[in-house]
Amino acid sequence: MRCPKTKLISPYLDEEIGQDGKAAFESHLLDCALCSQALEELRVVRMAFSSVERHQAPYGFSTRVMARTAELERKKAPWFVPYFVGFAEAAVLLIVITAGVLAGKVMTNNGPAGGATNMASSLSLDVFAPAPQGSLGGAYLAMTEMKK
Repeated sequence: MRCPKTKLISPYLDEEIGQDGKAAFESHLLDCALCSQALEELRVVRMAFSSVERHQAPYGFSTRVMARTAELERKKAPWFVPYFVGFAEAAVLLIVITAGVLAGKVMTNNGPAGGATNMASSLSLDVFAPAPQGSLGGAYLAMTEMKK
């Protein structure tokens, strides 16, 4: 279970809460083992970081970082590039759909002069024989056919 008052630990250690809040939190620590443990862990971490030697950044470091940031900002794509990419994607999609429709018309012999009968006959399975003569499938169908 989480205690909602654990969010007060850091402000407590940084002395950012008033005297009333500090006294209330200290009384809460007497009853809440979770907050007490979290407070001790944060104190250990704080002590570890306070004993670490501080290093100075090299001369001109912040100037180089800011210059590199400005350079990257200048190299950013213009505002219209994302819109152009979206338009190009939509155009390619429309071309693919149109090519598919045209290919379907050619394959079904239903060109501009074709009728609905060509479409229906092209989708019919009657053009296929059940099995070729003398094949294993033909023998199986002959054995399983029901006599009328």
